[in-house]
Amino acid sequence: MPGKPQIVISCGDPNGVGPEIAFKLLEDRKLRKQFDLKLLIPESAVEFYSRSLKTGMPSYADLILIPGHNIRIRPGRIDKLAGRISGDAVQMGAELCMNGMFDALVTMPVSKYSLALAGFKYTGHTELLKAQTKSREVLMVMYSEELTVVPLTIHIPVNTVSSAFTKKLIETKLELTNDTLKTKFGLKKPRIAVLSLNPHCGDGGLIGKEEIKTLIPALDSLMKKGIGVSGPYSADGFFGSGLYRHFDAVAGAYHDQALIPFKMIAGKNGVNYTAGIPFVRTSPSHGTAFDIAGKGIADTGSSIAAVMLAGKLSEKK
Repeated sequence: MPGKPQIVISCGDPNGVGPEIAFKLLEDRKLRKQFDLKLLIPESAVEFYSRSLKTGMPSYADLILIPGHNIRIRPGRIDKLAGRISGDAVQMGAELCMNGMFDALVTMPVSKYSLALAGFKYTGHTELLKAQTKSREVLMVMYSEELTVVPLTIHIPVNTVSSAFTKKLIETKLELTNDTLKTKFGLKKPRIAVLSLNPHCGDGGLIGKEEIKTLIPALDSLMKKGIGVSGPYSADGFFGSGLYRHFDAVAGAYHDQALIPFKMIAGKNGVNYTAGIPFVRTSPSHGTAFDIAGKGIADTGSSIAAVMLAGKLSEKK
């Protein structure tokens, strides 16, 4: 599209911090100079937060009202209808992007519990968008200027990680990581560090054999294809020594192994980017923050970074 990137924002869980952050984004003059922003949200949520936060009503020109949902907003509450609204907003935003009406989707945080109550059989945005777009493979990329990480397995119980951690999965995810860093982030020869599943890289098989049987063979196969993977590295020493600074991305075996150091290092500037779907989607790296919802104190740093990255990546399409 000519002119400024067109970005649609989904409201997230209406009982979380998503709506109040989205209102602040619409009021951000610096963002509005660079991007055309529209917010997907039910009218009842607009009215509630305009009154309770005393921000005044946003312009209806900046809103896409979600029909059929007259919810009683209760900040901080798990709620079936709130889950339905948050899921519908994501799906509507995705459809608008796939139909070419917007260049990118920025999603405010959802509650996985409320989504489940509403009947959504997905454990997060990544899985929902994969299903809706019928994408073959997707990737959660947690991006910041200081550190970029990719969890090879995402929202699954820790006791199932080992069985999910197959040679095929590792190769598929790391090939997509390499392709994403090249095509989206403009890196000619990405350097990707890969963390071990077990402590001390398994200590030669004494603390688990996944490195010997699965991970190292997968990395050898990728190296033969010319992909710049390196490892496996023991996660504690890797981050403790600052070795992560020498790589363009770090692939973790499971969710927390990758996201704990990411959130500590990236701070309020981290962004979640979904690779593998047919449009640009980003989100802040935090959750619904039910404990402070409705108080008007939610930090916008990660959400501003998400809009900035969405605009940047949409220009590369």
